Amino acid sequence: MSAWRRFSNRVDRWLDRRSLREPLETSTTSRGGGVPCLASSAFERAVAQVQRLDRDAQLKQVLAPHGTQADGAASRWQFHFDLPRARARAVVDWYLDGSASGRFGREVLTLQATPFPPPGSVLAQGIAEGRLRYARLGRVWKEERRRTPELPQVFRDSDAALAELARRGLRVDDGGFTLGVAAESGGALVWVARTGTGVYRCPFR
Repeated sequence: MSAWRRFSNRVDRWLDRRSLREPLETSTTSRGGGVPCLASSAFERAVAQVQRLDRDAQLKQVLAPHGTQADGAASRWQFHFDLPRARARAVVDWYLDGSASGRFGREVLTLQATPFPPPGSVLAQGIAEGRLRYARLGRVWKEERRRTPELPQVFRDSDAALAELARRGLRVDDGGFTLGVAAESGGALVWVARTGTGVYRCPFR
């Protein structure tokens, strides 16, 4: 049975022309200098890049891993996407490649896409060895995507979010913080700023 299933899986994989088959990485760098930007501005660049792989890309996370300025602009933004048609996940980074001394540098946009199941995973090995049917991947992938909420692609921008978080006690000049999105127990989506001493939240929309 496993020999036949391995053959069947290879045929099904060959016929599956929409799904991403191998990990993909791309990087583009602007010629001119850049400046820190709001989440919405970086998102426009990121979504244009990821929709080349899948026009139905679903936003799953927005991060400013090094925090933002008081006005909500950041020198690095990261966006996580599910690619339903390509059956893959993608991470798009927008950042400035300047030095810590104050030079902002050029805008860089990188994309890393990983097929589902990831190469080398237990699920991928099970399909390769014929223990699992390739045809089941569609259902498994749909279940996997439900594990994290889809974020709206029109959201409260980071300038408004930082103003609200500051009213709730966030001090940008007190040291580093990270900014991301989370779903609360009731399902509401919120911006979350985490510092070394506290957590601050405000609505994502």
